[in-house]
Amino acid sequence: MIGICGNEKNSDALVTVDLNCNGIEVEVESKLKKMFGKLMEKAVREVLEEEKVENAKVKVQDFGALDFVIKGRTRTALHRAQQGDDK
Repeated sequence: MIGICGNEKNSDALVTVDLNCNGIEVEVESKLKKMFGKLMEKAVREVLEEEKVENAKVKVQDFGALDFVIKGRTRTALHRAQQGDDK
């Protein structure tokens, strides 16, 4: 199942979570990836760990979001994927 949350607007991120995979995979697309990519990935992995998720592919399309925005978008996309709601 797939869940999506966020917008393609400044200071936001579009996060897609796919639970149909093995292991954890995090993909970050951002103009600031060289500077903040590892921190963005860390934010996603923290949410997955808190939610006890062991299998997920997460794609983050960043448009200047802060870490708490990425965490919130990840958490919501994850819950939508778990419920089978891709809105």
